[in-house]
Amino acid sequence: MKTRSALEICLPLALFIAACALSLPTLLLAIAWMTIGVISLGHRTLESFPTDGIRREWLRGYRGACLLFYHLAWWPWYMRTPLRDGADRIGRRLFARKKPPHHEPENPSDNLPTGEREENSTSNAHRARRD
Repeated sequence: MKTRSALEICLPLALFIAACALSLPTLLLAIAWMTIGVISLGHRTLESFPTDGIRREWLRGYRGACLLFYHLAWWPWYMRTPLRDGADRIGRRLFARKKPPHHEPENPSDNLPTGEREENSTSNAHRARRD
């Protein structure tokens, strides 16, 4: 198993700080990204995240805070299954085949219930006799 280096763990925090210092749009983007991460992951302890390849000293103290930031920055990785399910659902709705419109009959009396059609045909017959 590949162990994660200190640089790899601290890189998201360094990028966040750089984005905040660079300009207002990148500050807003970085804050939005981390806010979405916190909302999507919810309140989780550091122990609930996978610790494969992470040395024990990164689980406590200020290193633990940096590691938690690392996990929050990578929130799409932890949310990949719900994101994929949501994207599939949206795709099915957007690209679902639309049913063709019903064929409109040429004779409007074809839309009438059976009893009304018979009445109209008999009244038309009576009218023809009177004329």
